[in-house]
Amino acid sequence: MEAIIIIIISVISILIIETLMKTNKKEMEKITTDEELNKKASLYPKNIEICRTILKQVKNENVKIEENENSNSTYYIAIQNKILIGNTHNSFTRIQTVIHECLHTIQDRKLLIFNYIFSNIYLLYFLIICILLIIHKLPNELLFSNILLIMGLIYYVVRIFLENDAMIKAEFITKEYIDEQKTGTEKDRKELKEGFEKLNKGAIRGTNCIMFINIMIKVVFFNVLALIF
Repeated sequence: MEAIIIIIISVISILIIETLMKTNKKEMEKITTDEELNKKASLYPKNIEICRTILKQVKNENVKIEENENSNSTYYIAIQNKILIGNTHNSFTRIQTVIHECLHTIQDRKLLIFNYIFSNIYLLYFLIICILLIIHKLPNELLFSNILLIMGLIYYVVRIFLENDAMIKAEFITKEYIDEQKTGTEKDRKELKEGFEKLNKGAIRGTNCIMFINIMIKVVFFNVLALIF
């Protein structure tokens, strides 16, 4: 009975957050694939050059930088103090994405390391309790479900702070970078900045929403397994 109540409340929570923080996916996709914006952004320096410029600006030049042409993802690895830049040359979003990751490098290192370690512990815990539940080795499903939820909330608070902080600051630093580069016409620069502003607004809402939903989905999945097994 407890599992059913938890599932119902979790699903309702997901629907409420999805409704309140819904982003227009078509509009977001239209912005990220805008050929004119992509063409304007292609005139700017390569990703690795942008990365070095911003790291110098934030006074953190000891960060390692690597490019991976086989990946579309760009991210900062706190443990290794390294930025991995993916193959995003054809998208205008590459400028703000690189700047976003540069900003992660100057965040509280304790929080960054904690987020890296705890997120892996959280996922491992989820997998273990699901397996133990399936093989009937989990004595108190409600207790472990509550622990899963609490761990999810801790993960959410830390991760969302790091992401929101980087996303909000990245928008302003990107605009400053575009103005300083003086690439293209004034109109071109204005359109790029407007594109980043729209993108960032949707990205912040979307990130907050998706992360919350992913946490609740884990809780729902575990409790569905509890009903089945």
